[in-house]
Amino acid sequence: MKNKILIILTLIIIAIPANCFALEKKDNYIDFTAWYKEKTGKDVPYASSAIIEFDTLKPLYYHREELQTQSASLMKLLTVSEFVKHYPLWNKTYNLTWQDSEGDLRGFVGPKDSFVTLKLKTTERIKIKDIFASTLIASANNCANKLSKITDISKVQFLENMRSLASEWNLTKTVIDDPSGLSMKNLTTAHDMAIISCHAFSNETISEYAKKPEYKFSTRDGRQIILKHTVYDLRNNPSNYFGAKTGFLNETRYHVAAGYITPLNKKICVTVLSVDKRNDCEDVIVKMGEWVDEMYQ
Repeated sequence: MKNKILIILTLIIIAIPANCFALEKKDNYIDFTAWYKEKTGKDVPYASSAIIEFDTLKPLYYHREELQTQSASLMKLLTVSEFVKHYPLWNKTYNLTWQDSEGDLRGFVGPKDSFVTLKLKTTERIKIKDIFASTLIASANNCANKLSKITDISKVQFLENMRSLASEWNLTKTVIDDPSGLSMKNLTTAHDMAIISCHAFSNETISEYAKKPEYKFSTRDGRQIILKHTVYDLRNNPSNYFGAKTGFLNETRYHVAAGYITPLNKKICVTVLSVDKRNDCEDVIVKMGEWVDEMYQ
């Protein structure tokens, strides 16, 4: 009888999905802000932050997580999440027009301000998958804008669908105005962006491109283009990530949202918003991975 009970219990445990076992605080738990100060002698470098367990969406750490700010290019994670739902013809080719870049986007920035675009001649054509890769890896604003215009729906409806997706994911403080993130009306919080990251990077296609340290492709005319990921630590340590995205505006400084794998193989979604220096953005994410391993089991 005892053997039967053991077998039944074993089968029940095996049948329970892995994501039912959420990380729990250890007895020696220290909040990351205090832990970081103790380890580095410095205060945390960001205005707000959130760490969420990937499988369960359970919060592991919050710091001013409801503080609303401009999303910058982190908005592209919602853009690509809507785009992949339309089953794109990845090898179909398009060019990038003046309207895709200056025409649609210049109104969001000053007349003398620069912004990131994929530079193509007007006659050059590239595959949809290369436009998609350029959006995630190089954060090309014209490519994100192009994605919103080459599905089976209009750009207006595409943006409405992004808003519906935000509602479905219960993103209560995320506001969507344009697909590139250049608009100052695009708003989010550390909490919302960590949730977005978990959902986006759970999609195999998005994760595949968002974790590539480098991506090479050719235009239809044969000109080769090489993209390097905007997260430098991902370039050097790609096995530590299952996706990452940067954002930058002069007004907000640096943002990073990452799917990070801790040294003990825990998968977390990390967002840090409004950091003055790029290096501090990435260094603090690595430290967060160490902290999660020390504080959770």
